[in-house]
Amino acid sequence: MASKNKRKRRPSVHVEAPTEEQLSRGEYRRANHGHYRKIPVIDTMLARDQITPQEHVALGYYRDMASLADKSPLKSCIDFSVKGGDIGPSAAITSAILETARIERDLQSLRHIARAVAVDDKSITQWCIDQYGGRERYDGKGNFIALVPIGESKHVANATMELRMAARRIVR
Repeated sequence: MASKNKRKRRPSVHVEAPTEEQLSRGEYRRANHGHYRKIPVIDTMLARDQITPQEHVALGYYRDMASLADKSPLKSCIDFSVKGGDIGPSAAITSAILETARIERDLQSLRHIARAVAVDDKSITQWCIDQYGGRERYDGKGNFIALVPIGESKHVANATMELRMAARRIVR
């Protein structure tokens, strides 16, 4: 006879991998419980030596402040992040809003590329396609490979330099 205290087996959870479209727009890694988490573009750029560790820290700080500032003071019951009080946003959110505004004021014209890459997780290539347009690239057999920016090498190099300059303008 079976024991009454025997644990019931939990059903296994099937987790879908990122779609082809998601994979084309960023890199993912497997996280806890089989979930996938998008790797921030600035982490990928640091791993590829496109930005220095100091630039990564500055862009990460901006990312953290902007992400907190962009949160609504009206929170869902399942959101466990910093919440606002009954009379408005919490001090942490208000501070992040002010700090993000100061950083973006200091960035001046570099604000757009810094926000796109550090906060919105667009790659330099995606940002260049949005700014300058893109074209399809094919291999020698006529098979589609990727969408690349028009004037690819010049625009990507300039955008990378602008992002690095933006990171140097971010001070804590």
